[in-house]
Amino acid sequence: MKTLRMIALAGLFAAPLSMADVVVIAHPNGPDNLSENDVRDLYLNRSNAATPFEIAKGSDVRREFHDWITGRSNSQLQSFWAEQTFTGEGQPPAEVSDSARMVDEVAATPNSVGYADPADVDDSVEVILKR
Repeated sequence: MKTLRMIALAGLFAAPLSMADVVVIAHPNGPDNLSENDVRDLYLNRSNAATPFEIAKGSDVRREFHDWITGRSNSQLQSFWAEQTFTGEGQPPAEVSDSARMVDEVAATPNSVGYADPADVDDSVEVILKR
């Protein structure tokens, strides 16, 4: 019983540590002043005001971003984009391998947005939203 209690207690303390921090970033020359709703619209194919980039599936940063901005899980996003592609309404954002690569892509692509772990962000991009 004591072991079970210790495991449960350890789980409570470890849970917050598994959450990834995430910020929304943009190319230094814009877009500027995007709200959470504006970013949601970009990632759900409701706006073409900027070019969004996506981190590959399996990333904690990706999961945290979509929990915050779109409210959709990876499987929900996969279904959404399958329908968008099938109906000819759009293609999913181009994927990058990880948070550091996201910073590089956004810095190199005018009028683009992405999201990243704050530890990977440098002055080559602008942070436009923080959670």
